[in-house]
Formats: sequence, C-alpha cells, structure tokens
Amino acid sequence: MRISALAEYEPPLCGEAEENRWITPAPRLVSVGAVRAPAPGLGQESLSRMFGLVLEALDGRRPVAQLRGAMSAGVYEAMVTRVRSASGWTHRLASLRSCAVSGAVVEASATVRVWRRGSPWRAVAVVARVELSAHGWVFTYLRVITPASSAARRVG
Repeated sequence: MRISALAEYEPPLCGEAEENRWITPAPRLVSVGAVRAPAPGLGQESLSRMFGLVLEALDGRRPVAQLRGAMSAGVYEAMVTRVRSASGWTHRLASLRSCAVSGAVVEASATVRVWRRGSPWRAVAVVARVELSAHGWVFTYLRVITPASSAARRVG
C-alpha cells in the first residue's frame, strides 16, 4: 500500500474564483428494477419499528405515554392495562408479515418470542391493523394471542 500526501487546498473566499467552486450535480433517477413494497406508504422497516416500540413498552423499557400518538384511544387504554400486567416479561420480534388492504390501511401479523428470566421462551402471535390518519400511521387494532393453555391477552 502506498500513502502519499494530499496537495494543499484552501477554498476560495467569497467573490474569489466562484467559477472554480464545487457544484453539486443534479440528482439522477436510478432504476433499481422491480421492487415490491409490502404496503404502499408504510414500508416493512417502518412497520417493524412500530411493532418494536410496542414491544419495548410491553417490556417496560419505554413509557406507554410515548405511544399515545401512534394508537387509537381504545388501543392506547388497553395497552396501558396490558403493560401493568405484563411486567417481568421480555418480548422480541421474531417475524413480521403485512398486507396492504388499501393505500391507507395495513394489516399485519407478527410472531413474538416471550420469556421471563431463567425460563424458556415461548411464541405468541400479535395481530394489528394500522391506518393512515391526518397525523400519520396509527394502530387501530392490536391483539396479543397467546397459546390455548394461557388466557388470551387482548390489547385494543
């Protein structure tokens, strides 16, 4: 590998040699081929982040009040109740699937691993409906579905 010193450079002051200053080229459209988005307007990464925020609140790592704007009133109230009873559990998103019902409605299902310290994890399902409102995407339905051996936990 060869290392060489760069030539000294001093940018021109205002009014000096304006024609030699750097000009940012205009943006170009680049074709990346056919990309199939899971939901128009709400990408998989954004939906995954929204689910992540919900799981952080269920873990107790995020105050539920921070999610008020991302949930309808009924879902928010149910989430507050759910968080009170879910302390001590850890939740991790394992998989996420979504379907665009329309341009402003997305339905999603997720597999979440849940465990307490010192015990093996178990899988639960989370289903949701996210709708576009004037303030952005909002959970209008959110339900945690546990195995038949446990009581069903409902949020929303």
